[in-house]
Amino acid sequence: MDSFEGYVGIRIWDDQFVNDVIFSLLLALLIIFALVYRSNHRLFAKMMRDVFFIKERTSLFETVAGNEFVFRNFMILQTLFLASLSLYAIARACRFIDYDDVVANLSIIGIIFTITILFYLFRRFFYALVGLIFADQEKYKFWKTNYYALTGFWGVLLYIPVFWLFFVGKYILAPVFLYFLLYFLYRFWLICKTIRIFHIQGVGFLYIFLYLCGQEILPVIFLYKGIVYLYNSIERSAIWH
Repeated sequence: MDSFEGYVGIRIWDDQFVNDVIFSLLLALLIIFALVYRSNHRLFAKMMRDVFFIKERTSLFETVAGNEFVFRNFMILQTLFLASLSLYAIARACRFIDYDDVVANLSIIGIIFTITILFYLFRRFFYALVGLIFADQEKYKFWKTNYYALTGFWGVLLYIPVFWLFFVGKYILAPVFLYFLLYFLYRFWLICKTIRIFHIQGVGFLYIFLYLCGQEILPVIFLYKGIVYLYNSIERSAIWH
């Protein structure tokens, strides 16, 4: 006579396990963000002012309570991590990534995050090179402050599409559209601030076209080519299958 084993239950599918791991990562990120905000709330308020206003400091001795180095670097890393998760979620929603193994999915997120960091460092190097050669150093320093503020603010807004993509599961096109809309607005406002800070007058369409190609379009093309190469490499590799 067979013994009754009781109710076994429903097996947790692999996608749910992946979502649980990502939820843990996002929860840890939110907790760290809350701690950083608590100890640097005045720097956060200043960041918000720098996003919407262009006003240079009136005093060289003006200081804001908080650890600016920790706050700035955390906001940048938070932005890059959330952007990487967004790209991963979009790729998974479009079935470009369709792996059930948790380690494989986390490895892909790590690779995308690494590419995003390298892309960011490439842009920062290019901005620094242009600023060192062509720009007044005081204005370039002021521009960097606005650049960090816009990037950090964009990162905070990225929580909306990221949580929607991973945990809502409906109307996927809405968070995808929101992600690209936020990115477009972020880059557009950065261009407007750049023009206003450096007081570019009489530049003409040719100058603007060269700026957009060198600073905005060309780096994105490099990023797109890198992601396509990564996708093709993963598809050809037996490790991911």
